[in-house]
Amino acid sequence: MGKDFKYPDKNVIAEEEVVDMGKFILCTGMPAKEPYYFTLTGTNVYSIEELGYYLYHNIYTVQLEDFSEKLFNWIQYDLNMEEFADKCRDIREKSDDIKDIVVSILCVTDYFTKLELEGLIKTIDKINGLSSIEKQKIKADNFLKYEDYESAITEYECIVASEESSVFPAESFGNILHNLAVAHVQVKAFERAKEEFKRAYELNHNEETKKEFFFLLKLQKQEKEFLKEILNFNLSPEEVQEYLGELEGILQEAEQAAEYKKILNLPKLKDSGKVGEYYYAIDTMIFNWKQKYKNGME
Repeated sequence: MGKDFKYPDKNVIAEEEVVDMGKFILCTGMPAKEPYYFTLTGTNVYSIEELGYYLYHNIYTVQLEDFSEKLFNWIQYDLNMEEFADKCRDIREKSDDIKDIVVSILCVTDYFTKLELEGLIKTIDKINGLSSIEKQKIKADNFLKYEDYESAITEYECIVASEESSVFPAESFGNILHNLAVAHVQVKAFERAKEEFKRAYELNHNEETKKEFFFLLKLQKQEKEFLKEILNFNLSPEEVQEYLGELEGILQEAEQAAEYKKILNLPKLKDSGKVGEYYYAIDTMIFNWKQKYKNGME
């Protein structure tokens, strides 16, 4: 369902100063048969140690709602830590601050040093000191990072429409619009994305934003507008060629990735009994590759 969470033995790292992913710390108790699943990041954790490690390294994604009865039940019944689960419930009932419950989980793992815990507390205090709209931006950025585009759009649009958005400098607000445009591209709202990229560049003057704007015009085959905006942005012929070359490279990489995914999915057809479709898909791929090779030779 999700990616399993693994972490290296910190003692090995300290001694060798390299990360050896083949060595792991030992759990103090039996790992759970069923993992706890973090929806946002798509991560499974199987032990209290992995839970603590996950929280420590993903603190900017952690929300108060993550500490739900579902999590406490998993700690109680899957990890057989009834007393600690009740302690977590008690902390959650008494406070709306994630700090106490996060620190409690990390302490029970006996994995983190005092210095690491103090550093984490400072980070949480820093997050708590942000305004509500700054916290909302962190939430939106995480939705975008982990490809929940609809949720990212909802959060970013609330930020853009809010009077509180005045706390962001022009460049930062431009970056928010850039991220909103990226999310709109992913859900195929191209006209919205185009407007947002252009407005974002007016604020952040970021070269990447400008490129994305021109890439989108080209991908949408809006040639007249593409030429018009070249003049509007005063792009040199060299810049235009650079953009087109970079876009061609991106498209080739995307095509190769898509082909690779098709290859990975082929055995599933055969395993599910769709042998005819399996061989037809292979023949089609081979034919297409031959055509591309032939066209390339010509």
